[in-house]
Amino acid sequence: MERELVVAARSGDEAAFARLLEREAARTFRAVLAVVRSPEDAEEVVQDASVSAWRHISGLRDEDRWAAWYRRIAVHEALDRAGRRPRLREISIDAPAGLADGVGATRDPTDGWDDRMVVLQALGGLSADDRAVLGLRFGADLEVPDVAAALGIPLGTAKSRLHRAIGRLAPEMGEHDGDR
Repeated sequence: MERELVVAARSGDEAAFARLLEREAARTFRAVLAVVRSPEDAEEVVQDASVSAWRHISGLRDEDRWAAWYRRIAVHEALDRAGRRPRLREISIDAPAGLADGVGATRDPTDGWDDRMVVLQALGGLSADDRAVLGLRFGADLEVPDVAAALGIPLGTAKSRLHRAIGRLAPEMGEHDGDR
């Protein structure tokens, strides 16, 4: 199904392209959010990545790699944005909960807010590269080889960055375990 949508999108079918984007929206948003740490910035990054993907879809050589190709565009856009900002905004209290965790609007928007704030604050102490690896692995639920492909780095580098990022994040998260 995805292959047919990519072929249609390559020939200018905007509806097919929109369906491709819908399929990756939540995972891509979560991965980008881990890097930029602001729902507003994440929405802008995803929008910019979508426009870029539409403009360059003819350059996608393997129709079966659409999702990885699109996530790579989005994460690189997020890394660019994170690099342009010496100090990232903190997440605002009115952030849409459904976007931050991929859950629809039927949930109470404040459910889990404290947990998300702890995670986002802990992520703030990491480099953009570390946040990207964590965002793709856990936010987008990608396996490590797919994380490496999305970032355009060797598998060994992805593994070592993930290990390092988890090691740096664990003590920060552990400080909050006693708060409960």
